[in-house]
Amino acid sequence: MVEPLLHLTVPFAALKAARLDWRTALFTSIVALIPDLDVLFHVHRSLTHSILILALITLPILALTHRNRTLRNLTLLGIIGVLSHLALDLFSDYTPLLWPLLNESFWVSTNLDVQLKSFPTLITSVKLLIKPTTFPTFQSLQAPLVTSTGVGISLLLLAPTLTEALVRHVHQPKSKSSARTHT
Repeated sequence: MVEPLLHLTVPFAALKAARLDWRTALFTSIVALIPDLDVLFHVHRSLTHSILILALITLPILALTHRNRTLRNLTLLGIIGVLSHLALDLFSDYTPLLWPLLNESFWVSTNLDVQLKSFPTLITSVKLLIKPTTFPTFQSLQAPLVTSTGVGISLLLLAPTLTEALVRHVHQPKSKSSARTHT
């Protein structure tokens, strides 16, 4: 399971790298968390992780907002956020991307290993794993919200934005109201 912190910081860092302002990137990143709200109904990786369900929800919203550029752009950014969530999940476990069209869940399993013998060898593996989609309910869920690895990755992803904010703060001219005058 990808932890919520990574579902938040990966799209944020990507959008900041694409030069979007932090408010827009943050909005998109918060929307990226929406698919995991299915846990409130005691199920995980359910219909909220389907591109088809996403399309059924967002296409009418896009149609309603087509004349309002701001709302249309927010909808498109929300779609980007949710798609980033689905992409991260696709590489961590079975995800019902095309449900209900296909009753199968997909997982892209990747590995890059090194074998050190007389000559170093890289061993790659990319597999598309498929299994029937099920939406089992649970009574309790124990899953990490934050892990050491997630915090480390998130800090690395956020480092450019945090550094930029710090530099901007340090080099910001002092306002007249905060400057002391000596007479």
